[in-house]
Amino acid sequence: PLASRIQTQDHGTPAFEPCATALRPGGHLHSSSAVNFNHWKWLLLRSAVCKLAEGCEETLVLIETGNRRGVVGFKGCSPASSYPKQVSYLVSPPGLSIASYSRVCRTYLCNNLTNLNPLLKLKAKAPKTTAFASHSCPTCVGEHSQDCLPNFVTTDSCPYNAPKCYSSTLSFRAGFLNTTFLLMGCAREHAKLLENFNQIGSISVSEVLNIVEKAQIAGAEPSSRGPAWGILLG
Repeated sequence: PLASRIQTQDHGTPAFEPCATALRPGGHLHSSSAVNFNHWKWLLLRSAVCKLAEGCEETLVLIETGNRRGVVGFKGCSPASSYPKQVSYLVSPPGLSIASYSRVCRTYLCNNLTNLNPLLKLKAKAPKTTAFASHSCPTCVGEHSQDCLPNFVTTDSCPYNAPKCYSSTLSFRAGFLNTTFLLMGCAREHAKLLENFNQIGSISVSEVLNIVEKAQIAGAEPSSRGPAWGILLG
């Protein structure tokens, strides 16, 4: 059994602490327009015994753009010092938003969060967007070859305070987590949103801006599906 593998130091405290390492969704971004906040579960299916002085980490990142949502999570051992839960917006609304939850603890399987409640409480306090501009942008969060294929990209009106079209390719990596995806939506400016957040907990982040161009087709009739967009990947 797992408990029998816990070694102790002379003073009787654990030298190797078991931590939850289960991931949902299996080391990749979980994205959908139908992610149900209240029923989303972070399943704890595995555990690992950490090295001496390592703690148990859990980090969640919630991305929202239009009516699309994406969740990335990491659980596992961490060499970082213990710190209480930290919940904040890395990129706050209006427009697309990125929120994170993270903590490191050092008791038996203490990284046992199974839901999005800390991020839901943060979201509930955020101001609601009520005024929209006539400007619109393509909106999507997901893999280029799946959720963000042209047929699945929607065009949404932008809030007055987020009038620019943003598009980037994001990569999140930590342990078994290794995911790369496209993020598009309305933002305050088309610039790197996570430039000051290369690390979220143990998750390393890279952000490459893409070029968003509105298609200009000479003599084309107006489309009932809205404007056509071209995304040039960086």
